Amino acid sequence: MNTMNTHFFAGRSRSALSLGLFMALSTALAGCATTQEQLSQDYGTCESFGAQYGSSEYSQCMLVQQQRRDNETLRSLEEARLATELSRNSQEIIDSRRNRQDGY
Repeated sequence: MNTMNTHFFAGRSRSALSLGLFMALSTALAGCATTQEQLSQDYGTCESFGAQYGSSEYSQCMLVQQQRRDNETLRSLEEARLATELSRNSQEIIDSRRNRQDGY
């Protein structure tokens, strides 16, 4: 394999791995808000909707806010899983092409 192809594939390999790492770190950092900060945001949201603390509307609103947050977390985790899978698949393709060109 010539030097140009080696550098091309090495760059692609690093790019795929960097993308996967970036997505995993982004997902981890997205969940860094503390529980207290999240609760404060939820309190504010429910109060802005006119629900008074202790009412059934307030309780329902808080449940909806938690469900929304849970769904966001699941979506972020799924995006990270897909990014990791994409990176892995890209790495396998690059390795396969490299091995074919090297005669393995």
